[in-house]
Amino acid sequence: MNLFATRPHLRSALITALLALSTVSLSASWSFGLKGGLVPITNGDFHRGPSFDGSVLLGLPAGSLPVDVDAKSFDDVYSNFNEIAFEASYAAGEKLTYTLGTGWLSSDEGNLRVGTVAGTLPLNARFSEYEDFQIYAALRYNFRVTERWNPYVTAQLGYTQVDEITASFFVPGTPFNAPYQAALTNAKFYDATNTWNYGLLVGVEYKINDTASLALETGYVGQGGLDDNDSVLGLLGLNALNDEGDLSYVPVRLSLNIRF
Repeated sequence: MNLFATRPHLRSALITALLALSTVSLSASWSFGLKGGLVPITNGDFHRGPSFDGSVLLGLPAGSLPVDVDAKSFDDVYSNFNEIAFEASYAAGEKLTYTLGTGWLSSDEGNLRVGTVAGTLPLNARFSEYEDFQIYAALRYNFRVTERWNPYVTAQLGYTQVDEITASFFVPGTPFNAPYQAALTNAKFYDATNTWNYGLLVGVEYKINDTASLALETGYVGQGGLDDNDSVLGLLGLNALNDEGDLSYVPVRLSLNIRF
């Protein structure tokens, strides 16, 4: 997946601004960091688990085709997330550091069983890839137990833009009637969403020399719910299916920081 494929103008402007700062003469209080990480733990409901009459999908008599959908979490749908971030930081003394950052969280599309049709047939779904773009400000408190080792705690608050998510629903070997087959393929599920992000992180930084340091951190990051789109789901009475979308996660990040 190309993390830079969408919103190119906004992303290019932010990255250019960070790089431009590195070309000017800055005091030793300024540093720039590149972070990369994985997200082994996620939380939050991706969709609910209603039951409904699916007889219209196959042109059967009303009430003859029960469909049971299982509630799914973000971990069920997107089991592996990746992160990358760029940061500019200013050390206001030994204890406090102010940071401005921009980052991306992404995952490949999710393919999974989400329920049953007529009690036995599998109902499968394919959800489009997840990608968001974040900007945030953070305040870090440094403990600096030795000259080289610096445990720290960070609080951050920012803004997240999440790309649109679509969904395709199908029963293997049993195509739906033509209007529904087309409607339930790449159907709008969540609209592109703007929401807040927030986090509390802990880490430890190791000073390699006066210019470079490495850091390892983890913690809790959360964001608000996604904007549901019922333009297709509403036709089946499934307006409540996607009334979720609150995501929280525990990242594990490694960063390289360069001081100027």
